[in-house]
Amino acid sequence: MTSELTTPRPVRTKPPRLIVSDLDGTFLSPDGTVSERNVAAVRAAEDAGIPVVFATGRPIRFLEPIRGLRRTHAIVIASNGAMTYDVGRDLVLSVTAIDHRLAAEAFSALRGELDGIAFGVDSGARAGYEQRYVDFHGCEELFIAPDDPHRYVGELPELVADGDFVKLLVLQESGDVDRFTAEVARVLGDRLTATHSSPTRPLVEVSAAGVSKAATLARLCDQLGVPAADVAAFGDMPNDLEMLRWVGMPHVMAHGHPDLLDLDAEVIGSNADSAVGATIETWL
Repeated sequence: MTSELTTPRPVRTKPPRLIVSDLDGTFLSPDGTVSERNVAAVRAAEDAGIPVVFATGRPIRFLEPIRGLRRTHAIVIASNGAMTYDVGRDLVLSVTAIDHRLAAEAFSALRGELDGIAFGVDSGARAGYEQRYVDFHGCEELFIAPDDPHRYVGELPELVADGDFVKLLVLQESGDVDRFTAEVARVLGDRLTATHSSPTRPLVEVSAAGVSKAATLARLCDQLGVPAADVAAFGDMPNDLEMLRWVGMPHVMAHGHPDLLDLDAEVIGSNADSAVGATIETWL
């Protein structure tokens, strides 16, 4: 992360001017729903004039838990920053995609250096997978609905034949996800950005060069006229790391990844206990 996306931590005497939260493992309960306490906290914050933005690795087709939740500010940073989306109007606002030719080159390089891997592509609206991707861990473990009309399975040349992708997926049959992410990043170099959001599965999420939740949040805050020092953020996994470094008020879930727990950030409770909502309540 470049130094301009690292924000000094001021001593806070006022509530934030904007709140941004990750979804899975953070704002959403373990069963993938939104608790009543978190719903009430978002409504109270927005009633107080504090916008609440969600920043997630999820593509826009998987935002059902928060549809209908929003009241005044409906922007979602999706696919790890590759898309911004107005969930209230069902409108894509921006896309930073990976050209299919670069995707093919990246997959070829990875397959040439790493063993036991399989690939997927995600355009935001649809996702395609190699059959071995599904076979490695199974649909349920990979959160793939077998009857999902937006899902397709094919050979790799078919998957990358055309179109642009907001995210490439690189799955290993077995192994440590942190080590695997580092290996994928080494092979890709500065051509693309690699991160992960899974606590257990060796699944790496690849975005266009320079894409992150932090970079997209920085552009959004510039448009809204909100400085980083006045932004509070919540997260739990490495795809939240740069965002938490950038904001002035970072908060990490107690079960967060060790890299996040090493940050100069406030450690709060669990998503099972609505810790995000409980923290927001202290500002209102």
